[in-house]
Amino acid sequence: MPPETQSSPPLTPPTKDERDSSLVSRVIEHIKNRREGRDLTTSPWVAYSLSLQEYQELQLELERDESLWGFVQEKLRYDYFSSASRLVIRRPTALHEQYIINIVEEIQAQLISVRDNSADFASKIRSRGPASIKSLDEEYTTHDPDAQFRHLNASFPGVVIEISYSQKRKDLGRLANDYILGSESDIQVVLGLDIEDKTSKVATISVWRPNIITNSVGKKERIAQLIAANHVLRDTNGNPGTGALLLRLRDFAPAALAGADLRDPIILSVRKLCSLLDDAEYAVSFVGRPIGIRANAVASFL
Repeated sequence: MPPETQSSPPLTPPTKDERDSSLVSRVIEHIKNRREGRDLTTSPWVAYSLSLQEYQELQLELERDESLWGFVQEKLRYDYFSSASRLVIRRPTALHEQYIINIVEEIQAQLISVRDNSADFASKIRSRGPASIKSLDEEYTTHDPDAQFRHLNASFPGVVIEISYSQKRKDLGRLANDYILGSESDIQVVLGLDIEDKTSKVATISVWRPNIITNSVGKKERIAQLIAANHVLRDTNGNPGTGALLLRLRDFAPAALAGADLRDPIILSVRKLCSLLDDAEYAVSFVGRPIGIRANAVASFL
């Protein structure tokens, strides 16, 4: 007689809770590797498909680890898009960081120069960096902008700035939507600056503002309206575009704080934004290179 065939019992597929836990664990491991400097990922943009329930579980797990939660709060930048069930962990490049610094310094210099009756209001506007913005509505969740300006008496910033690159570009509109609708229009302006990688000189800017429209069923609806789409800051040859972005002092705070008479201009010309980008590129070109003052100083002691 042929030997009796012994079949193995079928493998039991993981339950949904087990799958969720496994994915959350992967994200936590990625964050720990970031903290310990063991992350070998070179991409500035890592995305995970996470349901809202998984995202909430991740938040709870992170908060249980005081050290890891501190790292997340202080060092990590991330966005969760509940509408797309997607978590994005970002690693800004040196160029993005330097460009943001340059833009923030330019805006701060203009705020300091505000005089007369508006000076007191302008003096209370602060740059808040990448501090997390938590939406009023769970639908829009939490985002960490590249830069923001908030009045001391406001719950939300008035102006938010995002620097994008190839992976992030497609999410700029969704980010603007979440910022504006999630703050119930307290966020007055979202600026999206798109700078290409080293292979291209092209740079553009897009601008969103809140607006109220009448929708297809005749009801009033708040939207994030695209005011300027991919306006050229710098062309393929590295030449600056034309025009200027005009902000008003009242844009830097919710309407309840900023009266209509706060019309002092904060002007970011395209030529200036292009110049700030050129300066940022020049500054980061020296990072990690044994040239310049440091190299000369060492050589002088040989």
